[in-house]
Amino acid sequence: MIDTMLADRSPAEEYGASRRVRAVARIMSLLGVVLFVGLAIEGVTILFIGQLISIHILIGMVLIPVMGYKIIVATYRFAMYYLGVSDFKRAGPPEPLLRAIGPFVVLSTIVLMGSGVVLALLPPQSVEVATWRALHQESFIVWFALMTIHVLAYARRAFGTAKDDVTERRYRSLVGRRGRLVSVVIALALGVVLAVVMIPAIGPWSHYLASLGVR
Repeated sequence: MIDTMLADRSPAEEYGASRRVRAVARIMSLLGVVLFVGLAIEGVTILFIGQLISIHILIGMVLIPVMGYKIIVATYRFAMYYLGVSDFKRAGPPEPLLRAIGPFVVLSTIVLMGSGVVLALLPPQSVEVATWRALHQESFIVWFALMTIHVLAYARRAFGTAKDDVTERRYRSLVGRRGRLVSVVIALALGVVLAVVMIPAIGPWSHYLASLGVR
């Protein structure tokens, strides 16, 4: 675990892993950095939810496709390893603790984001709001605890690997640098579309929180 936290590059960069193993490690790092920045901003909006509810909802929408993309890639890596695909087996599994919390990170993320979307779409004074708000808040507590471990373990590695991928040209095929960067941009663009679709739901919540004097 300590070795994972201190690593400034993905192990796949060190031992000459196959191109697809490196590609998976690099896209996971790129997505991780994007999510780290986006979720940090999202965290600030929680502190001033009454004033920043619109930003909170919009950023959440933008991040949903990025989170979905990261879950898909992580699931692919998981499946390749446990199906015994040779190059992924050589790359090895995550640390035992990180492997144990992985499914719960995914589940809590889905519940957190899903409940947030439902909550935003409901009229603020709907009778269902209390139930969905409780689910959103409680799933956030679980998610935050798990993500703290996840981020402490992978942040340094993710930023180092992502920096290399953005500034260097090691791969030129579709699974290489250009393809990864384009795919992240597409995920963000889909998120922007979701955010635009959600704009009509923001007004009622902004007015409602303002009427309650929530800051």
